[in-house]
Amino acid sequence: MKAVLLVGGFSTQMRPITMSLPLPLIEFCNTSLLEHQLRALKDAGVSEVLILVHAKNLPATFDAYVKKCEAELGMKIGCAKEETALGTAGPLKAAESMITSEASDTPFIVVNSDVLCTYPLRDLLHLHIKHARECTVLTTRCSQPKDTSRYGVCVVDERTGRVRHFVDKPQTYVSDVINAGVYVFSPSIFHRIATGRKVSMNEILPELANADQLHSMLLHGYWVKITDCTSFLDAVGPHLELTRFMSPAALTKPPADAAYETKGDVMVHESATIGAGCVLGPRVVVGPDCVLGEGVRLEASTLLAGVEVRPHALIKDSLLGWRCIVGQWSHVLSCVFGEDVQVSESLLVRGATVLPHKELYDSVRSAQIII
Repeated sequence: MKAVLLVGGFSTQMRPITMSLPLPLIEFCNTSLLEHQLRALKDAGVSEVLILVHAKNLPATFDAYVKKCEAELGMKIGCAKEETALGTAGPLKAAESMITSEASDTPFIVVNSDVLCTYPLRDLLHLHIKHARECTVLTTRCSQPKDTSRYGVCVVDERTGRVRHFVDKPQTYVSDVINAGVYVFSPSIFHRIATGRKVSMNEILPELANADQLHSMLLHGYWVKITDCTSFLDAVGPHLELTRFMSPAALTKPPADAAYETKGDVMVHESATIGAGCVLGPRVVVGPDCVLGEGVRLEASTLLAGVEVRPHALIKDSLLGWRCIVGQWSHVLSCVFGEDVQVSESLLVRGATVLPHKELYDSVRSAQIII
């Protein structure tokens, strides 16, 4: 079975993190977003994945990483590179010959690259086959009904699961059920997508709903659309909680004689070094080759690979990019640091977004972007 990953452009809203790596390659809970999705597809029985991406935004590291995943996961993974932006549905039409197979009625899965969830893909596929619609869309309930204007909204017959209406970014309340960005399509969908022009998925879905060709499945696990650093950090807690139930060995539980302490859900890479007297958690991720000095306190934060936090520093509600250094006795609160940011000792840095390769010698006491 085949699947498509819609990468499109690499999120600029995740800057300054995406100034060093494209969004799909950023480590989320010590595994790249791309690998999270590829593993979910493999678990669903997918053997071949096509990644649709803009060629002009594609760094050399992307191809190398895809080859690495291909070898490790035992899947065939290809890339179709767009010369111009074709939206979220247009790339499917452009890659039709690569997606379809000799069995012309075989459905295929489509996943947006900025979506992270529990991925009930087998159930979604079975439901699609059972109801024989052109599309089955995964949906989720929006936790804040006022925010539905940012999404595609489904009006669903809750008895049958049929989508009666689909409205893109409604200005008034229609429903709290939103498009989760995961689909199963039948190949007949290609007849509905115009060739060579930019087409959004949210243009196709209303047409399908009106033709009684759109079914839905409500997701009961967690779901997040990672569009910025805030949504990235907000997703860590639910993901670690899920990990506690599904793969508890992936979380860090120091032995009774350990010199440091964890509170709540914490994930520390095996190559990281944790000093005596450190207190980590809850909702903390420490990446590969990180070094924490004595007495460091981390809470609701993610450290990407190679970060060094010197003794007695505090980091809270923050995302620190690769190879950052935080000086001893410094406090970093509600910040996002790009790659290789250095903070001198005994500083207070609050609410700062710091671009890569910067050095901070003075405290930052109010929210600001440091260029």
